[in-house]
Amino acid sequence: MIKYRAFIIGIFLLSMPLMAQLKENIHLKDRYINNYSKTNFADSLKKKLVTKKSISAIFLSVGGGISVPLDTFKTSARVTFGILGRLEFSSTSIFPFVIGAQADYFSYNAPDEFKTINLLTNYKTKILGVGLNIEYSLAKILRSSFTMPFLTVDVKTNMIKREYDDSDTTLALPRSESKISVGAGFGMTLFIFDFFVKYNYMKNNSFIGVYTKTKIPIIRF
Repeated sequence: MIKYRAFIIGIFLLSMPLMAQLKENIHLKDRYINNYSKTNFADSLKKKLVTKKSISAIFLSVGGGISVPLDTFKTSARVTFGILGRLEFSSTSIFPFVIGAQADYFSYNAPDEFKTINLLTNYKTKILGVGLNIEYSLAKILRSSFTMPFLTVDVKTNMIKREYDDSDTTLALPRSESKISVGAGFGMTLFIFDFFVKYNYMKNNSFIGVYTKTKIPIIRF
């Protein structure tokens, strides 16, 4: 019996260093796991911050469209085609907004009735508009796999020139003047093409336009 107890005590004494070593190993393993988790969390956070870096680009948009004169303007101008151009700045930091500087040009011939009443052989209205444009994408509201709807507004300064017979001195319309216009409309983006309809208010020269344009990337940063 005494030998048996001595044997048990001996085994217990021999196992104490092993237990201490096992405890130390478990402690080191916990420290390694904690450090590894913290490192991985820091790396993943860093990657997320890097991926959120804004992407910006400048595009050149060119196109044209149909202008339909309204109200009093339609008495002296017919429906006509015109051209437009725009420099656009787009960035993930300001999305869903796109900011642009634009210019458009339309030349309107007069209806025969207007020329007959005013005893004119020739009458033409030329309008060059230059201003700022802002588009607001509705992609988050109206989701579509093929198109991206947007709203568009602009403010322009319009240089108006009227060409008519040099001998005429009775026409009340000036040969040249400058007017401010405000436009608002709705459009759709299909791949690299934009299609939009816009109402343009300009005193005595208001019109509605149907346009299309394509975007060409110039700079990306």
